[in-house]
Amino acid sequence: MHKPIQRRMRIALVLLFVVVPLVGQAMKNPPMKESCACNSDPGLLYRPVVHEMWAHDEGEHPFKLASGFIRIAVHPAFEPEFFFDVVLNRNGSATITSYSLPKGVKSITALVRAELKRSPDATITVLASKLPVERHKFSASTRVEQLIEQFFALQLAARRIPNDIITLDSTEYEMEFVGDDHLLFSSDDDEAPMVKWIGSFLAAARDKTQHEGAAR
Repeated sequence: MHKPIQRRMRIALVLLFVVVPLVGQAMKNPPMKESCACNSDPGLLYRPVVHEMWAHDEGEHPFKLASGFIRIAVHPAFEPEFFFDVVLNRNGSATITSYSLPKGVKSITALVRAELKRSPDATITVLASKLPVERHKFSASTRVEQLIEQFFALQLAARRIPNDIITLDSTEYEMEFVGDDHLLFSSDDDEAPMVKWIGSFLAAARDKTQHEGAAR
């Protein structure tokens, strides 16, 4: 069982870190879920579509078996973006789902744009269900479980980006925690503690999947 996130976690002003209370399951679904996405900018649909993708896989009653979720989105400058959903099971190790895009596609936005051309009246739910995103589900390794515990112990302090640093090709990292609290984080600062944690998580998850592939 994973302990609740520590209340002493401070706000990280890297790009965005918001702490707001989570009321029941209200944050599970994006506001645009059932509305028609017609005539919408595909770029503006990215977040609600990804949220619906996660929410669908987490189930209709996600907190029945889980105490929280760590959702991760990674947007490289020149490579396809990818995603993870870490389900913090109340019993047993965490379950992780990785999401990857089809070969030759760089973003969810590109998939949404293509799907809207085929189905202009599609809702957010329909868009999320039709996207050809590849999923791979696996149980957390011992190393990943250790990193999850470190996540709840992170001490985050405000950090200014130095004036002499300009990055045009950096990777952007997003993290969302849904549990007793609802936390959002977004940054392209490699020195940010949360970004470093995400980097360690990605390495551990990659090792786990490579090990499973070699065992087949």
